[in-house]
Amino acid sequence: MYVSLFIGCAIVLDIYCYTLYGHLHVNVSFDGQWCQLKAYLFYVSGCGFFYSYLLQAIYRLCRITLFRKPSLQTFRLYVCGIVVQWLLSFVQVIPVLLLGTFEYLPHDYHCQIAIHNVRGLLIGLALVHTIPISLTTMCYAYTMFYIQKISATIKTARQLATDQRDFLVLKRIFIVLTTLIASGMPAFSIGLYFQFTGHLPYWSTQFQWLSATFAMLIVSIILIFVSPNVPKFRMYFAQ
Repeated sequence: MYVSLFIGCAIVLDIYCYTLYGHLHVNVSFDGQWCQLKAYLFYVSGCGFFYSYLLQAIYRLCRITLFRKPSLQTFRLYVCGIVVQWLLSFVQVIPVLLLGTFEYLPHDYHCQIAIHNVRGLLIGLALVHTIPISLTTMCYAYTMFYIQKISATIKTARQLATDQRDFLVLKRIFIVLTTLIASGMPAFSIGLYFQFTGHLPYWSTQFQWLSATFAMLIVSIILIFVSPNVPKFRMYFAQ
């Protein structure tokens, strides 16, 4: 999760540097394979970020619903899961690249899915966001159903308390994903507005990146409180 977040932030910083340089040297162009590759890696990092939450959701699901199978909770298994997570991320974004969805924006000096390209936005949404978010939501829904309908009849009070803690973490993961989805809706709405009116505000791309940056900030803050080690740090510094 943190690796994908770091890669995404590094690419965003690189994009800002290119954009700033382009505004200072208006005749320059950065169109090319490297521009396309950076856009591809940015979406790979985003896909990997969502899959990291799916992996956490699967872990919590196994701890709660499959607690009698410790083999599904081993460290080695989830290391393999991380490898699979990144393989899926690289593979899923390849169609976005091959379909020519990434465009060079001459006024912004970088490549991305243009905000007026609703087809491209839908392809990116389907391949990058929908699959991991849908699976994570299914894990969340089934875990909630299990705790409410089944868990109380077969587990001890101590096990139920552990389940509640795991479910709380899973709930916070769902809140983070909801925040990320909500952050992308304004940009998507601008794309739909362009389809109906043929008018695209000049600040649309900047607004898209502003909403994405704001979402990263919110997620970073939420992650501080989601982390199970935060109470330990508080107790340590309170001493």
